[in-house]
Amino acid sequence: MTASPDATAVAERTALAWQRTIIGVLAIGALLVRWSVVERFPLWPGVLLTGAAALGSLVLVRRRYQRVRDTVLTGQTPLSRYFVPAATAFMIALIAGVGAAILVEYSRL
Repeated sequence: MTASPDATAVAERTALAWQRTIIGVLAIGALLVRWSVVERFPLWPGVLLTGAAALGSLVLVRRRYQRVRDTVLTGQTPLSRYFVPAATAFMIALIAGVGAAILVEYSRL
């Protein structure tokens, strides 16, 4: 099987999809921080969510771009068995943790 002449385009689309997802999480984190300020709740849940998304954008997007590009250039499929499910599980756990923290704060009112 020959490598696709479009290998960098495939990697670029993947990186852009990851960036859009991270931008969405950053926006939610920023809204959570703003809401915390208005409602006088602790800022740490929003800061944690925003920080995790920022770290993800710095580390994961570049790594995923390079991996997809290299895989497509060798003529293989860039499917990942562990990375996408692990990132999804991490984000679900992070959002559940932030939600639990908000519920704890509401119960203290």
